[in-house]
Amino acid sequence: MASLFAFGLTACGDFGDTNIDGEHLNSENVPYEMLFSSAQHQVLGSDWDLWRTGCIYSAQWTQQLSSIGWWNNYARYQWNEGYSASFFNTFSGDRGALRNVTTCYDLWKDNADMQIDWNIARVLRVYAFAKMSDLYGDIPYSEAGRPEQFSYPKYDTQEAMYKSMLAELDEAQANLSSGTAAMKSQDLYYNGDASKWKKLANSLMLRLAMRLVKVDAATAKTYAAKAVANGVFTSNSDNCLLNHSGAAVTNDSSEPFAKIISKEDREFYMGKTFVDMLKSANDPRLGLICTVAPTENGKLYTNIEKSNGTWGAADYGNMSFASQRGMPVGGYSDNKESQYFVGQVDASFNTQSFLENYGAYFSSPNRCTYADPTGPTFVVTYAQTCLLMAEAAQRGYISGSAANYYKAGVTAAFEQFSQFPAYAAALTALNSDATVGISGGTLAAYATAYLAANPFNAARALEQINTQYYITTFGDPHEVFANWRRSGYPVLTPAAMAALDGQSATVNNEIPRRFRYPTREEKINTTNYNEAISRSTYSHGDSFSSRVWWDKE
Repeated sequence: MASLFAFGLTACGDFGDTNIDGEHLNSENVPYEMLFSSAQHQVLGSDWDLWRTGCIYSAQWTQQLSSIGWWNNYARYQWNEGYSASFFNTFSGDRGALRNVTTCYDLWKDNADMQIDWNIARVLRVYAFAKMSDLYGDIPYSEAGRPEQFSYPKYDTQEAMYKSMLAELDEAQANLSSGTAAMKSQDLYYNGDASKWKKLANSLMLRLAMRLVKVDAATAKTYAAKAVANGVFTSNSDNCLLNHSGAAVTNDSSEPFAKIISKEDREFYMGKTFVDMLKSANDPRLGLICTVAPTENGKLYTNIEKSNGTWGAADYGNMSFASQRGMPVGGYSDNKESQYFVGQVDASFNTQSFLENYGAYFSSPNRCTYADPTGPTFVVTYAQTCLLMAEAAQRGYISGSAANYYKAGVTAAFEQFSQFPAYAAALTALNSDATVGISGGTLAAYATAYLAANPFNAARALEQINTQYYITTFGDPHEVFANWRRSGYPVLTPAAMAALDGQSATVNNEIPRRFRYPTREEKINTTNYNEAISRSTYSHGDSFSSRVWWDKE
């Protein structure tokens, strides 16, 4: 689909029809509703950019994933131009998510028959630009996505962007109370249901409002209260997700995070920080998130392309609580001749047979859930929304009990696993687990037991709430990275190996706080790029160590 639209934007010739402009995308050669569908796919990231900014960088920086074979140098905060720039490039380049959603936004704005569609496009456009800005900081916004008008778009400040986006969401949700969009099933999230989009707009508004707690508490409070009053998600049935039923890993139809884990790059393991966190709380979700899966060569676990794209029963691995083991994090290597050798912190690797077969001992994402290419991509969820309301209530931004919102958020996070098509097999394994299993247990029963053992503690509210957010957003590394920077939780120790040889691209070898812009921006959009990085926000220039506006120290 992405290739089709790229062709539509660049192809020459009238294809034998003198009444149709074949040189530009238009409603006669490709319906704009399909362009919107493409944008819905691409705003969530493809396997290309999610692999690089998501798994290689964000998930290792936040210590949910670890790679000691291929990607350990990036866990030591080394900069790679192509990897750091990948999300910026795919969003604004050939895949054109920002351009595509902006095209629909502009086209439908003054069309009386497409007003629901236009307001839906407003919400998706905010989601897309917010995601990009959260990764890079100041970006083109007001002039972005309109290449014929603005060849060299200016960089809006993130502060101005956020205030504009929050207002846009508030206006859009007011026009989405009822009805069905003209595009109907071309809306891949909600089939054009305006009332669902209204809840999404407000839940997204709450997310963006809470981004501002460190830098503009007044605006955060105003819009958090607005979002809740307007009407946010009220159950998991409201979750905004993109399903990938029947997807294949040989193309872009599959869930991107799962495709990376199951086919493209099978050398990512679950990070020790993450696994130990779940183990210390006897969290039964550990077996729903992780598995110890069989390997092909001792290190790389099985590729889903084997057996014609279907795993056999054995490939799902061992999901038992006791068997899960996190890979050391901190930039270690499996090369025993390296100064970064992982045997320094895990003596098991000093045994040659273990070193050659470590894939048989460490956890990877569970093939019934997060590594299932036919599973959903979660965009914004009820669980996330409840946890943000818990924090908003704790901060006095909204009324209601922080404890009750927290309980609802944790319960929703457990029950959300039912939205994975193959979750029942993981639940069956959990019910028979000797450590945390409940015979005949349901997801709700596990949530109740977990909350009884780990009750809300007002003295540690912000830590508890955001640790739960960290857990439930696994599989969306960009959102994990954003909320960790916003909240400071969980508290993470910088990579131990980052300072060893001076290759870290951060000041004092601290965990990165943003991504660097593509170098082509400096060369092609020079004036606007230079103006942006001269702003006071960029205290360390265009580097991993400068912070985005809302990430105030």
